[in-house]
Amino acid sequence: MAKILQKYIKFSTKELENYAANPGSCVRCINTDMHLAMGPYGMDSFKQALYELLIRTKVGIYDTRLDGICLGIKNIKMLGHTASLRADDPTMHLLINADFYVFRPVTGAILDGVVRLISKHQISVVIYRVFNTTIRFTNKRECREGITMDQEIKFRIKNFDISNVMPYIEGELITEEGEGAQKQNRSTKFGSPPPEVIDVKEENDEEMLDGLLEVLKQEPDLLPKEEEKEKTKKKSSGKRKKTENGEKEKKKTKKVKKEIKDEPV
Repeated sequence: MAKILQKYIKFSTKELENYAANPGSCVRCINTDMHLAMGPYGMDSFKQALYELLIRTKVGIYDTRLDGICLGIKNIKMLGHTASLRADDPTMHLLINADFYVFRPVTGAILDGVVRLISKHQISVVIYRVFNTTIRFTNKRECREGITMDQEIKFRIKNFDISNVMPYIEGELITEEGEGAQKQNRSTKFGSPPPEVIDVKEENDEEMLDGLLEVLKQEPDLLPKEEEKEKTKKKSSGKRKKTENGEKEKKKTKKVKKEIKDEPV
């Protein structure tokens, strides 16, 4: 992580001051004393060697004393005119004072980030050009709609762990409706149409009788019950005759077969 910061991220003094001036940026300017051990190789160009030592050993690394990740160091001053030496150690022990700009995330803080990756269940957002933040989608479909690459969005820090080699930050997407505001269910009410007014006409008894007579004239004449019974009897008698004739023909065929068998060959 330190090499990435040293190679790609170079914050200017103005940027660091703007971050520190914003209370919601999670960046603090801490002026404190610091002990360093530098080898004798730096005596040729002391200022340049001291600055490179601080960048190499402090920037981009979690420091327990600073309780955060150092983003930059400004206003470096030497305390004292001499350095301490030990008999069994060739390094010089120095004491300096500087302004350390430290990134200290806080749960619930709201930050701005740039979208760098969009997947089905989450997006990846980069803050301060180097720190990666994971934002998971909720069940609400509206959260993922309208998000595009390289878009600047706001999110709230839910959980973090910056003491590891790779800092872990988890965020929660903030909708446009406001911070911490819960979405209300939008219900649509369908108005019932006004009742229809039906004109009811009063009918006379004579008109009703005339209508019934016309309906009866249009219907086909129904056969009386006695005629229907006679037709059913005729049908049943015809069926019986057919069955009797069939039985007689079967008996005749049997007799003919017997006679043929009894005849001599």
